[in-house]
Amino acid sequence: MTRLYRCVLLPLLFVVITGCTSKPIYNAQEQFSSGMQIGARQMQRAIVTALNDRQWKVQSLQPGMVKATITVRGRHHAEVDIPYSPTSFQINYRSSWGLDEKNGKIHRNYNRWVNRLRDNILKELDVDPIIEAVDHLGIIEQTGGEGNAIYLGFEEGVRRGLETGLLDGSVKFYLAGTSIQGDVHKLRSVTSNRKTNASNKSDAEACGWALQSVLASLQNSAKKAGVNAVVDIVSYYKRNVHSDAMRYECHAGSLIAGVALRGQLATVE
Repeated sequence: MTRLYRCVLLPLLFVVITGCTSKPIYNAQEQFSSGMQIGARQMQRAIVTALNDRQWKVQSLQPGMVKATITVRGRHHAEVDIPYSPTSFQINYRSSWGLDEKNGKIHRNYNRWVNRLRDNILKELDVDPIIEAVDHLGIIEQTGGEGNAIYLGFEEGVRRGLETGLLDGSVKFYLAGTSIQGDVHKLRSVTSNRKTNASNKSDAEACGWALQSVLASLQNSAKKAGVNAVVDIVSYYKRNVHSDAMRYECHAGSLIAGVALRGQLATVE
């Protein structure tokens, strides 16, 4: 390669490489239903815990705002503002160096850091980021209509779970609004969101299987926590809380049915 070619091609190669690694700055935004009953302190704690887990440093901590920074290998640095409330949080870009920020674009690693931080915050709030991503694709809507929300008997679903062996009877389940005999000692919130194949099944049948899968997941969480019940259970499809003392909510399409429940791990004595 001649010296002239090197002088021409190397700058072009740099531009191509930079263009491949540079992406529009990602500012995460998440909204929650007030029915999820997330307190401001719980939201703040989830954010701070996620920051620590992802090796970010908290710069300042105020009601409604967390400021944080991360430095990787001493060469890449970013700072963010995280405003929050009981029903929302954001992760907003503030400044950086070593990440090629220019004209609203930045090295893709920054967006990866922010997305992982977002996922950790959601996990701390007992929201599954993987299921959330699937929901955002609109799979159920594309395969049968979001309008197919149906409401079915909860106790019947629990009974079927016991019959099939997915539930072993060691954990009791109580919908919000139902009376509980004995003293209840609540531990923490827990959620489960499951989808199942609905082809060649009635909506009720498909929803029943989705519910059993959700209850099995909640049972597993309760056992790991050393408790014997899940109380105050509500449906929360796409984070919209539906409370019913007798029925659960299911969304069924022609190919997929989904159930999402949120409750409190507890010991009932």
